[in-house]
Amino acid sequence: MSNDYSFWHRPQHDGVMIADLTRCEPRSAISKEQKPDHWYQIPYATQNGIEGIMVAKGELSRPPDLHLELPVSGWHAIYLGIYPGADASSFLPKVKLSDQPTFETVIASSLGHRRAPDGTPLSPGPLPGATYALEEFFWKSAELQGQQLDLSHAKYIIPTTVQIAFVRLVPMTDEEVEEYRGSFGRPDTRILAVEDDGQGPTLFGAETLEAVVESFELESLRDTDVGKLFLGTAGLGAGSTLYPSRAGTPIGLGVKEMATAVGQRAADCLGDFIARGEDPLKPVVDYANGMGIDVYLGFRMGTMATPPPSWCQGVPFWVEHPELRCQDREGNTVPRLSMAYPEVRRFYVELFEELVEYGVKGVQAIYTRRPPFVLFEPPVVESFKKEFGFDPRELPDDPERRFGIYTNDERLERHWGGYVTVFMRELRAALDGHKAYDGGRVEVVANVRHDEEKNSIGGLDLRTWAREGLVDILAPYTGGDGSELVDYDWFRDITDGTTCVFYEDVTPRTMPGCDYAEHASRAYEGGAAGLTFWDSIARIMNKPQWHTVRRLGHKEELEALAQHPAEYNLHPLKRLYDWNCELRYG
Repeated sequence: MSNDYSFWHRPQHDGVMIADLTRCEPRSAISKEQKPDHWYQIPYATQNGIEGIMVAKGELSRPPDLHLELPVSGWHAIYLGIYPGADASSFLPKVKLSDQPTFETVIASSLGHRRAPDGTPLSPGPLPGATYALEEFFWKSAELQGQQLDLSHAKYIIPTTVQIAFVRLVPMTDEEVEEYRGSFGRPDTRILAVEDDGQGPTLFGAETLEAVVESFELESLRDTDVGKLFLGTAGLGAGSTLYPSRAGTPIGLGVKEMATAVGQRAADCLGDFIARGEDPLKPVVDYANGMGIDVYLGFRMGTMATPPPSWCQGVPFWVEHPELRCQDREGNTVPRLSMAYPEVRRFYVELFEELVEYGVKGVQAIYTRRPPFVLFEPPVVESFKKEFGFDPRELPDDPERRFGIYTNDERLERHWGGYVTVFMRELRAALDGHKAYDGGRVEVVANVRHDEEKNSIGGLDLRTWAREGLVDILAPYTGGDGSELVDYDWFRDITDGTTCVFYEDVTPRTMPGCDYAEHASRAYEGGAAGLTFWDSIARIMNKPQWHTVRRLGHKEELEALAQHPAEYNLHPLKRLYDWNCELRYG
C-alpha cells in the first residue's frame, strides 16, 4: 500500500460524473415536487463546480427502487455523493450493483455525530469550507460489465430519508486493482468479528425477511477480514427472544399492550413474522454462512428487566419464578436470575442448545452486563457458611462500590464464581452432544471484562474456564469509550498453553481510522488473536470508517493505515434549488 492518499480516500483520475440522477429509471417514479410514493428532485450546485439534480425521498414516502445505467466498463472505483441535510438521524440511503444480492446502507459521517474528516462538527449552518456540504466517499471497486446501480431506502416501519446527489465512476490502473484485490480477506487475515445485539430489525419494524438480512449489513462483509459474526438474539436478556422460541418467549408474546411505542412496534414486527410462519433469524444465519462467515448466536446473561417504562417486557421466566432470582443482603430480588439454582442453569443451557439448531459455529455468553450472576440467595448463604463458618451477609460493604457490587471479599467472589463455572461446565457438556454447522465442535464465546479484578468482582473465573476448555474465545470489553485498557499480560497468562484465545472488543464505536489502526496494533502486540467490534452495524454503514476497519486483519498494513486511513471529502454547496447556500439561514 502506498503511503500517499489513494482511491480509498479520493478519486485519483478523471472519471465519469453522473450528477443528474433524474436519469434513473423508472422516470415515472421521480417527481419535481414532493408527493406520496415518489422520489423528488433537488437541483444543486457546489462551490467547486458540480451541478446536478439529486433524488430524494421524505420520511413518509415509499417509492420504488431506482436503477441507474453505468456508461462504463472495466474496473472502476465508485464514489457516491450524498447530502444528509439538516437532520441526519433518519438518513438511510441504500445502494447496490444490480448483480449484488442485497443492498448496503451508505453514509459518510456517523449518524447523530456528524463530523468532517478533520473532526469539525458538521451542521446545516455555516462552517468554514463546509456550509451545506455534500459528502463524497469511496463506496467500492468493481469490474463493471453492464451492471446498473440500484438506489433504494430501508424497508422499515420507522421513517427514513434519502438524498443522493451524484455517482462518480473512476477508472483504475492495474496497480490500483491489485491493491484493491489485495485488501480482500485471506485465511490469515480473517481474524475480525463483527458484533450486534440483534434488536435492530424488530425495533425498526423490518417488513420482510430481506429487510431483516439487509439490516445487519452482511453484504458489506464480503471479501473483508471479517471471519466471525457474534449476533445477539434477545430483547433484554436470556429468554426474551427475537425469534420463535420453544425454550424462551418471543418479545411481546402474551402482552396486551407494550409500555412504549418502540416496544409495541418490535412486538408487532416479530409477531407478524411468526404469524406468517417466518423465522427472522434463520435467513441471517444462512446468509452469513453462505459467505463463509462463522456465526455465534447468544444473549446477555444478566438483564431480566429494566425500570418502567421499558420497551420490552421483563423476561417471562424471570417474572414467573421470583424464587430463582438473585437477592440482595436484605432479601430483595434484583432483575437477574441466579446461577446458584439448577433450574436457571438448565434454562440457559436449553436456550443455547436451541440456538445451535440454526446451524452455527458456536454460541455467545455475554457476561459484561450486570454481573455478578449469584448474590445472597439462600443456597449461596448456606454453602458459604458451611465452607467459611459465617454468614456472607455480615461482610462489610465495599466502600468504593466497585462495579456496583456488595463486597470486595475475595472469598465471596470465588464462591460466586464457582456457580458460574458449574454452569459453564454444564453448557460445555450439553454442547458436546451437538455439532457445529461445519461438523466440528460447537464453540463458546464469552464477553468479559478487561482485567482480573473486574472479572473476579463479577464472579467470572476465566482462568478455570480456559484451563478446562470451557470457552474458546474470550472477548474483553473496553468500556464503550475505550477507557478500560485490556490487561494483556493477564489474558496471555490465563490462555497460554490452552485452546482458548482472546479477541479484544474495540471501542469507542466511532473514531478516526488512524485510531483504529493504532488500537489494532496495540491489541496484536498484546497477544490478541483477533478483534471484535460491539455495535458493528453503525461502523459498517459509515463507509470511510469501515474501509479502515475491514482491513485491520492485514497486520502488515496497519502502519500505513494509521498514517493515511480512508476518509471522505466535502463539497460545500453554492446553491440548493435557487437558494444561495453561502448566506446564513436560521
